[in-house]
Amino acid sequence: MQRYAIILMAGRSRRFGGEDKCLATVDSKPIVSYSFEAFRKTKIFDRYFFVYRDATQRERLETFFKNHYLAETLSHIVWVSGGQERALSVYAALEAIHEQFSTEAFIFIHDGARPLVTAEHILGMNALLSPKWGIVLGHRSTDTMVTIVPKSDNATVKNSDSRGTKDPVQNMLPIVEATEMTQRHYPIREMLWSLETPQTFYFPAIFEDYKAAIHLGRHPTDDSSVFSGTIKFFENNNLNLKITTAQDLEFLRAVFNISDSIQIQ
Repeated sequence: MQRYAIILMAGRSRRFGGEDKCLATVDSKPIVSYSFEAFRKTKIFDRYFFVYRDATQRERLETFFKNHYLAETLSHIVWVSGGQERALSVYAALEAIHEQFSTEAFIFIHDGARPLVTAEHILGMNALLSPKWGIVLGHRSTDTMVTIVPKSDNATVKNSDSRGTKDPVQNMLPIVEATEMTQRHYPIREMLWSLETPQTFYFPAIFEDYKAAIHLGRHPTDDSSVFSGTIKFFENNNLNLKITTAQDLEFLRAVFNISDSIQIQ
């Protein structure tokens, strides 16, 4: 059975400041290339579908790849123009597969802004593949979570600023006001998982589920929430950071510097 990797990089990077976070560099390499290298190392994939946001992004990444990989490797890459939202980008890749390639396949959907995924993660999930279920990489939550729900239709959850404080850090942080008009629910922490990528599915199943969701106007931010079948969670105890803000990028660079220092010693 075929195996396809869908690597998403069509996001607008709004919280990153508008610059293209997937092309931001760490050790002179674009962030998204680290994900590609992890998938490539497994030697199990027949195609890599890069879902890009615009021609400039595609051209820059193609140039990098041409300078670092052989033509045989590049022949397995398929470029897909992405949508305005993540769900539309995933669906664009699924449609490209449906129209041009074998659909007897397992799909690995991955956010290109998660550069710390490893070949070991991917191979571990690959060992559990079945048409009967999807597999989601994730980790158990170590934080206490709360959901804030309005008590009535005319009640709202307010996002306010820091009420004029001169502290520049405070001014960066929106405050959510859980007033008496809201209900706060604290789920049991032991039952909570933080979901990551990649997430894997049997192509015919996830394609039909995504098609139905898009038809209904649903644009989910997580693939497993679309999937109607059984989900198995593959526990990850390693850092699998998603780059969202400029601070995340600086943290990632620090992680790479620490790793280099340990290897040198």
